[in-house]
Amino acid sequence: MEPITTTIAAVTAASNAISFIKARINDVQSVSEIGEQIGTLFAAQKKLNDDRNQQAGVGDINIRSSIDAVLEAKRLNEQMQEIATMINMRWPKPADQPSTWQEILSHHNQAIRDQKAAQKKALIEKARKQHEMEESIKAALVIACFILLVGMFFVGLFWIIVKG
Repeated sequence: MEPITTTIAAVTAASNAISFIKARINDVQSVSEIGEQIGTLFAAQKKLNDDRNQQAGVGDINIRSSIDAVLEAKRLNEQMQEIATMINMRWPKPADQPSTWQEILSHHNQAIRDQKAAQKKALIEKARKQHEMEESIKAALVIACFILLVGMFFVGLFWIIVKG
């Protein structure tokens, strides 16, 4: 998919999620009932940011798509702030505790950190296994060379005995 197509898809998904949340915020009993839509908002926001960052690194920048990406990101941020306010009003917390939206953000950010840590751990494990495989191959080659040399030595020794 082209970047503009994926950006449009992200914006569309976010708009649908926002509409759903606004329509159902007073009907749901817990935040978990709108969790999927909140996840869609976070994914759309990440996609817009990724697309904007990718366009920033491209030499031939399309000014129109760059402006559109910035405006869409700003619009999405405004709508997410609106959703945050609605959620905090629907599920208020005492002043000395983090708001419901802040708890959602904290949980989301922790999940992202956990995912990155797991990916890093997987990369390290993959590199370790690759290194281990290389060392095993080197050891096997050394042993094979040694066996070949010993075999050639015995063949040479037998050759000398037969000739001699």
